[in-house]
Amino acid sequence: MSDTDVQPAGGPTQATSAASNPILEFVQHPRIVLGLLITWSLLTVVAQAINQSSIFADLPNGDIHGALGGLALAWQGIPLAVLYVDSARDLSRHRRIFWLAMVHMGAAIAANIYHLAGSDVSPESVILPLASASALFVLSFLQIFKSRGADASPAAAADAT
Repeated sequence: MSDTDVQPAGGPTQATSAASNPILEFVQHPRIVLGLLITWSLLTVVAQAINQSSIFADLPNGDIHGALGGLALAWQGIPLAVLYVDSARDLSRHRRIFWLAMVHMGAAIAANIYHLAGSDVSPESVILPLASASALFVLSFLQIFKSRGADASPAAAADAT
């Protein structure tokens, strides 16, 4: 240890971690994660509704073929967004919503990888959805284990409300 290194009397200094980053702390707040999940779910509905746009989906000739082709336009993001909104209202009763979010985002990741591997979509079409779904998956994962560790403390109950 050099002369310029100073340690407080309480012991060695703690290394700065990602948790001390104010942006990461903000994004990891349960209601913020749910807000991001709500936004993502509603964006999937918009992407399915506006299917004649190069931003969302550029279908050749505006046709979807196949007996079950209409399922591509089912707007399944609406019920998920409703669940996320309801859970954001009372986090103390709905902590398990983050498990659903992990399944939701895991399915989105798997679907994008599947279609990319099958050459159904171009790589630039899945970069943003893959990155967003991956980030939301990690944030949901962190919420599950953050809540487990925090459930033992009384401060966790105050934070959940």
